[in-house]
Amino acid sequence: MRELVIVIADLHLPSDQALPGPEGSPGVGPGAWPGIEHVVRFGSSAPLVEGWRGWVARWLGLPEYADRPAASVAAATAEVPAGRACWLATPLHLLEGLTRVHADWSCLLRLPAQQRERLAADFRETFRGSGFDLTGLESGEFLLTAPPLAQIRTLEPARVPLASMAEVLPSGEGAAALRRLGTEIEMWLHAHPLNSERVRRGERPVSTLWIWGGGEPPAPAAASRVSAVTVSASEAYVRGLCRLAGLECGAPAPEGLVMNDATTPRTLCVLEVVESLQAHAGMSLPAALAELDRRVIAPAVGALRRGRFERLVLLANDRRWTLRGADRLRFWRRRRAALEALA
Repeated sequence: MRELVIVIADLHLPSDQALPGPEGSPGVGPGAWPGIEHVVRFGSSAPLVEGWRGWVARWLGLPEYADRPAASVAAATAEVPAGRACWLATPLHLLEGLTRVHADWSCLLRLPAQQRERLAADFRETFRGSGFDLTGLESGEFLLTAPPLAQIRTLEPARVPLASMAEVLPSGEGAAALRRLGTEIEMWLHAHPLNSERVRRGERPVSTLWIWGGGEPPAPAAASRVSAVTVSASEAYVRGLCRLAGLECGAPAPEGLVMNDATTPRTLCVLEVVESLQAHAGMSLPAALAELDRRVIAPAVGALRRGRFERLVLLANDRRWTLRGADRLRFWRRRRAALEALA
Protein backbone atom coordinates (compact mmCIF):
# COMPACT_ATOMS: atom_id res chain seq x y z
CA MET A 1 0.00 0.00 0.00
CA ARG A 2 1.31 3.42 -0.93
CA GLU A 3 0.98 5.60 2.12
CA LEU A 4 1.73 9.24 2.92
CA VAL A 5 2.11 10.27 6.57
CA ILE A 6 2.13 13.99 7.46
CA VAL A 7 3.08 15.08 10.97
CA ILE A 8 2.60 18.60 12.32
CA ALA A 9 5.16 18.02 15.04
CA ASP A 10 4.80 21.14 17.18
CA LEU A 11 1.03 21.65 17.10
CA HIS A 12 -0.43 21.24 20.59
CA LEU A 13 -3.67 23.05 21.38
CA PRO A 14 -5.65 23.56 24.58
CA SER A 15 -8.48 21.07 24.92
CA ASP A 16 -10.90 23.60 26.38
CA GLN A 17 -10.80 26.16 23.59
CA ALA A 18 -10.41 26.35 19.85
CA LEU A 19 -8.09 28.54 17.86
CA PRO A 20 -9.50 31.86 16.65
CA GLY A 21 -11.45 31.69 13.44
CA PRO A 22 -10.83 33.80 10.33
CA GLU A 23 -12.25 36.93 11.98
CA GLY A 24 -9.57 36.71 14.68
CA SER A 25 -6.65 35.99 12.37
CA PRO A 26 -5.50 38.77 10.03
CA GLY A 27 -4.89 37.54 6.51
CA VAL A 28 -6.82 34.30 7.03
CA GLY A 29 -10.19 34.04 5.35
CA PRO A 30 -12.94 31.39 5.27
CA GLY A 31 -11.87 28.16 3.60
CA ALA A 32 -8.20 28.77 4.36
CA TRP A 33 -7.67 25.16 5.47
CA PRO A 34 -9.34 23.01 2.75
CA GLY A 35 -6.94 20.10 3.16
CA ILE A 36 -7.24 19.94 6.95
CA GLU A 37 -11.03 20.35 6.73
CA HIS A 38 -11.27 17.44 4.27
CA VAL A 39 -9.11 15.16 6.40
CA VAL A 40 -10.91 15.83 9.69
CA ARG A 41 -14.34 15.57 8.03
CA PHE A 42 -13.90 12.33 6.12
CA GLY A 43 -11.00 10.61 7.89
CA SER A 44 -11.24 8.26 10.86
CA SER A 45 -9.79 9.70 14.06
CA ALA A 46 -8.00 8.14 17.04
CA PRO A 47 -6.01 9.54 19.98
CA LEU A 48 -2.23 9.20 20.07
CA VAL A 49 -1.79 7.94 23.62
CA GLU A 50 2.00 7.72 23.31
CA GLY A 51 2.31 10.89 21.21
CA TRP A 52 3.31 11.24 17.59
CA ARG A 53 6.96 10.27 18.18
CA GLY A 54 6.12 6.82 19.51
CA TRP A 55 3.67 6.24 16.65
CA VAL A 56 6.26 7.22 14.03
CA ALA A 57 8.90 4.97 15.61
CA ARG A 58 6.54 1.99 15.40
CA TRP A 59 5.49 2.93 11.86
CA LEU A 60 9.15 2.87 10.84
CA GLY A 61 9.54 -0.58 12.40
CA LEU A 62 11.60 0.67 15.37
CA PRO A 63 9.36 -0.10 18.37
CA GLU A 64 12.33 -0.23 20.77
CA TYR A 65 12.63 3.55 20.43
CA ALA A 66 8.93 4.35 20.81
CA ASP A 67 9.22 4.91 24.55
CA ARG A 68 12.63 6.57 24.55
CA PRO A 69 12.89 10.28 25.45
CA ALA A 70 13.24 12.66 22.52
CA ALA A 71 16.83 13.64 23.33
CA SER A 72 17.88 10.01 23.67
CA VAL A 73 16.95 9.37 20.04
CA ALA A 74 18.09 12.77 18.73
CA ALA A 75 21.53 12.08 20.22
CA ALA A 76 22.11 9.53 17.45
CA THR A 77 22.98 12.45 15.15
CA ALA A 78 25.80 13.67 17.42
CA GLU A 79 28.88 12.22 19.07
CA VAL A 80 28.14 11.69 22.77
CA PRO A 81 30.86 10.44 25.14
CA ALA A 82 30.07 7.32 27.13
CA GLY A 83 28.45 7.79 30.51
CA ARG A 84 26.77 11.08 29.61
CA ALA A 85 23.09 12.00 29.68
CA CYS A 86 21.51 13.92 26.80
CA TRP A 87 18.93 16.70 26.75
CA LEU A 88 17.42 18.79 23.98
CA ALA A 89 17.95 22.51 24.44
CA THR A 90 15.50 24.55 22.36
CA PRO A 91 16.03 28.30 21.84
CA LEU A 92 13.07 30.19 23.27
CA HIS A 93 12.05 33.84 23.37
CA LEU A 94 10.13 34.70 26.54
CA LEU A 95 7.47 37.41 26.70
CA GLU A 96 7.32 39.63 29.76
CA GLY A 97 3.77 40.37 30.90
CA LEU A 98 2.58 42.57 33.75
CA THR A 99 2.60 39.73 36.28
CA ARG A 100 4.46 36.83 34.71
CA VAL A 101 6.77 35.61 31.99
CA HIS A 102 5.14 33.49 29.32
CA ALA A 103 5.51 32.24 25.76
CA ASP A 104 3.34 31.81 22.68
CA TRP A 105 3.80 29.63 19.59
CA SER A 106 5.95 32.21 17.83
CA CYS A 107 8.41 32.17 20.76
CA LEU A 108 9.94 28.85 19.66
CA LEU A 109 13.08 29.65 17.69
CA ARG A 110 15.25 27.76 15.22
CA LEU A 111 18.79 29.11 14.80
CA PRO A 112 20.83 28.93 11.57
CA ALA A 113 24.05 26.92 11.59
CA GLN A 114 26.40 29.86 12.08
CA GLN A 115 24.50 31.07 15.16
CA ARG A 116 24.32 27.54 16.60
CA GLU A 117 28.06 27.05 16.19
CA ARG A 118 28.79 30.43 17.75
CA LEU A 119 26.62 29.85 20.81
CA ALA A 120 27.91 26.30 21.29
CA ALA A 121 31.54 27.48 21.21
CA ASP A 122 30.83 30.34 23.62
CA PHE A 123 28.89 28.00 25.93
CA ARG A 124 31.92 25.69 26.20
CA GLU A 125 34.11 28.64 27.18
CA THR A 126 31.63 30.24 29.59
CA PHE A 127 30.57 27.00 31.29
CA ARG A 128 33.96 25.31 31.25
CA GLY A 129 34.27 22.89 34.17
CA SER A 130 30.50 22.76 34.80
CA GLY A 131 30.12 19.26 33.39
CA PHE A 132 27.70 20.51 30.70
CA ASP A 133 28.38 20.77 26.97
CA LEU A 134 26.35 22.05 24.04
CA THR A 135 26.25 20.83 20.42
CA GLY A 136 24.23 22.34 17.58
CA LEU A 137 21.71 20.13 15.76
CA GLU A 138 20.43 20.43 12.20
CA SER A 139 16.94 20.99 13.63
CA GLY A 140 18.02 24.48 14.72
CA GLU A 141 18.22 23.39 18.35
CA PHE A 142 21.00 22.04 20.57
CA LEU A 143 21.92 18.81 22.29
CA LEU A 144 23.00 19.35 25.89
CA THR A 145 25.17 16.63 27.41
CA ALA A 146 25.52 16.33 31.15
CA PRO A 147 26.52 13.94 33.92
CA PRO A 148 23.77 11.42 34.74
CA LEU A 149 21.02 13.07 36.78
CA ALA A 150 18.21 11.60 38.85
CA GLN A 151 14.70 11.32 37.38
CA ILE A 152 13.56 14.70 36.07
CA ARG A 153 10.19 15.56 34.52
CA THR A 154 10.31 18.14 31.74
CA LEU A 155 7.88 19.50 29.15
CA GLU A 156 8.59 19.86 25.46
CA PRO A 157 8.66 23.53 24.41
CA ALA A 158 5.77 23.18 21.93
CA ARG A 159 3.50 22.62 24.96
CA VAL A 160 4.84 25.58 26.96
CA PRO A 161 2.30 28.09 25.55
CA LEU A 162 -0.49 26.05 27.15
CA ALA A 163 0.61 26.80 30.74
CA SER A 164 2.34 29.38 32.92
CA MET A 165 6.11 29.19 33.17
CA ALA A 166 5.95 28.30 36.87
CA GLU A 167 3.97 25.16 36.01
CA VAL A 168 6.33 23.83 33.34
CA LEU A 169 9.79 24.14 34.89
CA PRO A 170 11.77 20.90 35.43
CA SER A 171 10.61 18.94 38.47
CA GLY A 172 11.70 15.79 40.28
CA GLU A 173 14.59 14.60 42.37
CA GLY A 174 17.38 15.99 40.19
CA ALA A 175 15.59 19.06 38.85
CA ALA A 176 17.52 21.58 40.95
CA ALA A 177 20.64 21.20 38.79
CA LEU A 178 18.71 21.84 35.55
CA ARG A 179 16.83 24.78 37.04
CA ARG A 180 20.09 26.32 38.20
CA LEU A 181 21.65 25.80 34.79
CA GLY A 182 18.57 27.34 33.14
CA THR A 183 18.93 30.47 35.28
CA GLU A 184 22.63 30.75 34.44
CA ILE A 185 21.88 30.33 30.72
CA GLU A 186 19.33 33.15 30.86
CA MET A 187 21.90 35.48 32.45
CA TRP A 188 24.51 34.43 29.88
CA LEU A 189 22.18 35.07 26.94
CA HIS A 190 20.77 38.33 28.30
CA ALA A 191 23.96 40.24 27.48
CA HIS A 192 25.17 38.07 24.60
CA PRO A 193 26.22 40.04 21.49
CA LEU A 194 24.34 37.57 19.29
CA ASN A 195 21.05 38.80 20.70
CA SER A 196 21.92 42.43 19.97
CA GLU A 197 22.62 41.44 16.38
CA ARG A 198 19.36 39.51 16.13
CA VAL A 199 17.37 42.52 17.39
CA ARG A 200 19.05 44.83 14.85
CA ARG A 201 17.95 42.42 12.09
CA GLY A 202 14.39 42.44 13.39
CA GLU A 203 14.66 38.92 14.86
CA ARG A 204 13.54 37.88 18.30
CA PRO A 205 16.37 37.54 20.82
CA VAL A 206 17.04 34.17 22.47
CA SER A 207 15.92 34.47 26.10
CA THR A 208 16.84 30.95 27.18
CA LEU A 209 17.49 27.39 26.08
CA TRP A 210 14.56 25.22 27.11
CA ILE A 211 15.98 21.94 28.43
CA TRP A 212 13.77 18.88 27.98
CA GLY A 213 13.42 15.25 26.92
CA GLY A 214 16.48 13.89 28.70
CA GLY A 215 17.78 10.32 28.47
CA GLU A 216 20.74 8.10 27.75
CA PRO A 217 22.29 7.87 24.27
CA PRO A 218 20.70 5.10 22.17
CA ALA A 219 22.12 1.85 20.93
CA PRO A 220 22.11 1.28 17.14
CA ALA A 221 19.11 -0.44 15.56
CA ALA A 222 19.07 -3.15 12.91
CA ALA A 223 18.57 -1.14 9.75
CA SER A 224 17.50 -4.17 7.73
CA ARG A 225 14.17 -4.27 9.61
CA VAL A 226 13.08 -0.91 8.19
CA SER A 227 11.16 -1.20 4.92
CA ALA A 228 11.71 1.30 2.12
CA VAL A 229 10.50 4.76 3.11
CA THR A 230 11.18 8.33 2.04
CA VAL A 231 11.57 10.81 4.92
CA SER A 232 11.52 14.60 4.80
CA ALA A 233 12.15 16.26 8.17
CA SER A 234 14.35 18.62 10.13
CA GLU A 235 12.86 17.61 13.52
CA ALA A 236 15.58 16.29 15.85
CA TYR A 237 13.86 13.06 17.00
CA VAL A 238 12.97 11.98 13.46
CA ARG A 239 16.47 12.67 12.18
CA GLY A 240 17.78 10.55 15.06
CA LEU A 241 15.44 7.69 14.13
CA CYS A 242 16.63 7.84 10.55
CA ARG A 243 20.29 7.75 11.62
CA LEU A 244 19.62 4.74 13.85
CA ALA A 245 17.80 2.92 11.05
CA GLY A 246 20.29 3.78 8.33
CA LEU A 247 17.68 5.80 6.44
CA GLU A 248 18.26 8.93 4.40
CA CYS A 249 16.48 11.94 5.89
CA GLY A 250 16.00 14.61 3.29
CA ALA A 251 15.87 18.34 3.86
CA PRO A 252 12.33 19.51 4.61
CA ALA A 253 10.90 19.93 1.10
CA PRO A 254 7.61 18.07 1.51
CA GLU A 255 5.96 19.72 -1.48
CA GLY A 256 8.18 17.70 -3.79
CA LEU A 257 7.27 14.44 -2.08
CA VAL A 258 3.59 15.17 -2.58
CA MET A 259 3.67 16.63 -6.08
CA ASN A 260 6.26 14.35 -7.69
CA ASP A 261 6.21 10.60 -8.15
CA ALA A 262 7.29 8.90 -4.94
CA THR A 263 10.10 6.38 -5.32
CA THR A 264 9.14 4.28 -2.28
CA PRO A 265 5.86 2.77 -1.05
CA ARG A 266 5.79 4.86 2.14
CA THR A 267 6.49 8.57 2.60
CA LEU A 268 6.87 10.58 5.81
CA CYS A 269 6.70 14.39 5.88
CA VAL A 270 7.31 16.10 9.22
CA LEU A 271 6.20 19.73 9.31
CA GLU A 272 6.70 22.34 12.02
CA VAL A 273 4.55 25.43 12.49
CA VAL A 274 7.54 27.25 13.98
CA GLU A 275 9.22 27.36 10.57
CA SER A 276 6.41 29.44 9.07
CA LEU A 277 6.05 31.63 12.17
CA GLN A 278 9.75 32.41 12.16
CA ALA A 279 9.90 33.08 8.42
CA HIS A 280 7.01 35.58 8.54
CA ALA A 281 7.16 38.10 11.39
CA GLY A 282 3.78 38.73 12.97
CA MET A 283 2.12 35.68 11.41
CA SER A 284 -0.61 34.11 13.57
CA LEU A 285 -0.82 30.41 14.30
CA PRO A 286 -3.98 29.98 12.14
CA ALA A 287 -2.19 31.77 9.28
CA ALA A 288 0.83 29.48 9.65
CA LEU A 289 -1.44 26.43 9.50
CA ALA A 290 -3.12 27.88 6.41
CA GLU A 291 0.30 28.09 4.75
CA LEU A 292 1.08 24.47 5.62
CA ASP A 293 -2.32 23.48 4.25
CA ARG A 294 -1.72 25.34 0.99
CA ARG A 295 1.81 24.00 0.50
CA VAL A 296 1.41 20.40 1.64
CA ILE A 297 -1.86 19.12 3.07
CA ALA A 298 -4.28 20.26 0.35
CA PRO A 299 -1.93 18.96 -2.41
CA ALA A 300 -1.68 15.67 -0.50
CA VAL A 301 -5.48 15.34 -0.47
CA GLY A 302 -5.47 16.04 -4.19
CA ALA A 303 -2.81 13.36 -4.77
CA LEU A 304 -4.92 10.89 -2.78
CA ARG A 305 -7.95 11.64 -4.95
CA ARG A 306 -5.90 11.05 -8.11
CA GLY A 307 -4.80 7.65 -6.82
CA ARG A 308 -1.17 8.59 -6.22
CA PHE A 309 -1.51 7.30 -2.64
CA GLU A 310 -3.90 4.76 -1.20
CA ARG A 311 -3.84 6.19 2.30
CA LEU A 312 -3.11 9.57 3.87
CA VAL A 313 -2.39 9.84 7.60
CA LEU A 314 -2.28 13.15 9.47
CA LEU A 315 -0.81 13.39 12.98
CA ALA A 316 -1.41 16.61 14.91
CA ASN A 317 -2.31 17.69 18.44
CA ASP A 318 -2.03 14.16 19.88
CA ARG A 319 -4.51 12.71 17.36
CA ARG A 320 -4.30 10.64 14.20
CA TRP A 321 -6.60 10.93 11.16
CA THR A 322 -6.52 8.21 8.51
CA LEU A 323 -8.05 8.94 5.10
CA ARG A 324 -8.52 6.71 2.06
CA GLY A 325 -9.67 7.78 -1.36
CA ALA A 326 -13.14 6.27 -1.02
CA ASP A 327 -13.74 8.03 2.31
CA ARG A 328 -14.82 11.18 0.47
CA LEU A 329 -18.07 9.37 -0.35
CA ARG A 330 -19.11 9.71 3.30
CA PHE A 331 -21.04 12.81 2.31
CA TRP A 332 -23.34 12.56 5.32
CA ARG A 333 -20.54 13.64 7.64
CA ARG A 334 -21.10 17.25 8.61
CA ARG A 335 -18.56 19.88 7.75
CA ARG A 336 -16.56 21.11 10.75
CA ALA A 337 -14.30 24.10 11.17
CA ALA A 338 -10.82 22.64 10.73
CA LEU A 339 -9.22 24.27 13.73
CA GLU A 340 -12.17 23.45 15.95
CA ALA A 341 -11.74 19.80 15.03
CA LEU A 342 -8.00 19.91 15.71
CA ALA A 343 -8.34 21.48 19.17
